[in-house]
Amino acid sequence: MKGIRTILVWLLCAGFACNLPEYYLDRDREEWALPLLNGEIKAMTLLENSVTLGEIRVSQDGTLAIHYTGEILQKTKKDIFQPLPGNLPIPMTDTLNEVTLPVVNNMIIRRAVLGKGNYSFAFGHQETEPVSLQLWIPEMVYQGQTVQHKLEIPYAGETNTSGISGPHPLEDIRLIPVNNKVGLHYRALASGNRPFLLPSLFFYYDQLDFKYVEGFIGQNIYDLKSDTIELDLYDGFVQGGLYIDEPRVTMQVVSSFGFPTKALVHTFEMRSGQGAPVSFQSKILDEGMFFDYPALGQAGQFKTTTFVFDPSNSNIREVFNAQARFLIYDVDALSNPLLVPDSSYFITDSSRFTIHVSVDLPLRGRIRQYPASKIFNLDGGQLSELKEGRLVVQTENGLPLSASAQIYLNDLSGMLIDSVFTGYKDLFKPAPTDSEGKAAGTASYQYEIPVPAARIGAWTKTRSVRVEVFFDSPPGGQVVGIRAEDKLNIKLGFIGKIK
Repeated sequence: MKGIRTILVWLLCAGFACNLPEYYLDRDREEWALPLLNGEIKAMTLLENSVTLGEIRVSQDGTLAIHYTGEILQKTKKDIFQPLPGNLPIPMTDTLNEVTLPVVNNMIIRRAVLGKGNYSFAFGHQETEPVSLQLWIPEMVYQGQTVQHKLEIPYAGETNTSGISGPHPLEDIRLIPVNNKVGLHYRALASGNRPFLLPSLFFYYDQLDFKYVEGFIGQNIYDLKSDTIELDLYDGFVQGGLYIDEPRVTMQVVSSFGFPTKALVHTFEMRSGQGAPVSFQSKILDEGMFFDYPALGQAGQFKTTTFVFDPSNSNIREVFNAQARFLIYDVDALSNPLLVPDSSYFITDSSRFTIHVSVDLPLRGRIRQYPASKIFNLDGGQLSELKEGRLVVQTENGLPLSASAQIYLNDLSGMLIDSVFTGYKDLFKPAPTDSEGKAAGTASYQYEIPVPAARIGAWTKTRSVRVEVFFDSPPGGQVVGIRAEDKLNIKLGFIGKIK
């Protein structure tokens, strides 16, 4: 019988390729080694299981980072400079009628290109003969020519003659007001070129819209709605269990409005998971946040201004490491913040203004008691031909973190059969690190635990194992970095006597 078992062992050894420990037979002690598990836990996988609200990125130096982004807050030309409604008659009581343009949004127009809209003239007279009517607006130019109309009004035998000229399109007309005024001119001639004043003449427009408008822009507050960025990286840690060394908040402002703007920051704070606000302080906020803008002659261009809040200019390190859960911000924009007199700025039909806030949490820092687990398949039935022996655990750690672990044995239904250790065991020693705290190799460790026959009987029902670990930074407060390729390896083998 013993010879048959020996043959079976050697057949198993020849039929399976295993890493550790290899199948072998100790003839003197009648022991054989059975590999049970060769498992791997990747740092990237651990992070993917922990972070659902952010995007996992790999930094230029290879370390992992979590990127959270807020909603893009935007204002367009239509939001801040809507078309001016018309349809109210403007009486032309004389041959020259000066019309003052309305001041909208504290803007005095110096020149503009009009957008969609229409204008018309309505007239009436009591002349009993044909009338020639000429109308022109010197401050409005289309295709290089002054906007003008000549009407020949026939006499229809009625006492009162009336009519409408138009509608005429406003689109692409260049408006060049003088001292914010536009002159409406007309000349009415009866037979023999006799001039006379029309008793009824009105100018109408349905709306004034602008493809381009240039002039003095005063101070206006443009309301951008508030936003909240939710963070979940800290959720798996005990209070103070995660310390990020270089968190960053980036505010990027892109503007194609041709006027200077300053941020009015109403709220910029962090809140913990319990909702407690954490004060955010920065010299960037103290000095004021002024946004770049395209100058005259740069219509259609975009200018980008980026503000980066980091430990060198703010208390962001303390703020985030107080278990930050929410970044809340409410920012408005103030035009012409220095109120420069006689300045000229512009707005185009496609102008827009966006604010985008993002959070980056590079995995460089310190960790305390960070939990992680992974389930591996394992067929405990392979132990049925063995009696007492010892379980060999070998680990190889490519992370610059130590980890204590417990190994749970589960049956086919996932019910717990047994745990390997009485408590958590320091199975993973930290990998050696370079000067930047990144792993510069791996650390190996082996541990053996005696397994009596009674436990082996129960373990034969095992169909999966759950390896549960708690990570810790090296003692001494060393800051370490986690890379995408960092991983743990764990191998289980059993050395025991054949029944």
